[in-house]
Amino acid sequence: MAPFTLDAMDPLLSDRLRKLAGRRGWSESEALRHAVERGLLVLEGEVPKSLEHEEDDALRAAIAALEQIPDATFASVGKVEPSADS
Repeated sequence: MAPFTLDAMDPLLSDRLRKLAGRRGWSESEALRHAVERGLLVLEGEVPKSLEHEEDDALRAAIAALEQIPDATFASVGKVEPSADS
């Protein structure tokens, strides 16, 4: 892969990367490498904008089932009944 220079990218991005490199004590290529590594981690962890049909159907069914739970019942989820000793 050919070396990539900051001059080949958008001036605003290259300026931000140069400033980052200066603040962190990195070379420009190190700043670019760190930015790409961190950016890839973020992008790879993103949830897709749409679900597969089966996932979408399952989510809709689960939401519909939750909507059928009466408010009084739903409000008591996780609450503990007081014991007779209290």
